[in-house]
Amino acid sequence: MKRNLIVAGLVVTTLATAACGAGSVPVKSVAPVSIPAASSATSSPTPAIDPKAQSAVTAYLNFVTALADASRNPRKLGQSFLPAADFTRFSFDPVRGQANASIVSLSEQGQLFKGDPGRPRVSVEAIEPDAKPYPTVVLKDCPTPTPTWRMYDARTGKQLTMTLPPGTQPTPYLSTVEVIYYQGRWGVSKIAADTSRTCTA
Repeated sequence: MKRNLIVAGLVVTTLATAACGAGSVPVKSVAPVSIPAASSATSSPTPAIDPKAQSAVTAYLNFVTALADASRNPRKLGQSFLPAADFTRFSFDPVRGQANASIVSLSEQGQLFKGDPGRPRVSVEAIEPDAKPYPTVVLKDCPTPTPTWRMYDARTGKQLTMTLPPGTQPTPYLSTVEVIYYQGRWGVSKIAADTSRTCTA
């Protein structure tokens, strides 16, 4: 039970962190990333981002923001997401399924996140309009540190301590994010976070 708690926490933290700066799952696996507390991204251009990648970057920023909201108020299995927490609008499997499983696990364990999840610091690594099976944009993200983004017992309000697995360093982690164009929209498909070291911008 405690192991599941730690794994779920790492996935949410990683997804939220990768997305915005919290925690993450081992580098070899696609892990959830923390999501920024900032308001959802808009269609306005992001400074220093290639215009050809702007829609993919916006989808990622929206995903991170929504995942953070979902982590603050985890839904139960079968419940609908609140509009601001619906990260599924900005993602595809496998990352969508991983994030969803982590949020449901938090709810089942009676846990939630509070604090500032940080914010993404994104750069574009590759723009692949002819990639198969879907056009792809690859991003790198080293989120801002998140000293206040913590897991709590939803019933008691008590902060829970998460022990990092051996070989895992404190967040933030450098994450590689794949955003794909599918069904007429951009969405996050994969996030791999390097938990072997703490990244700096």
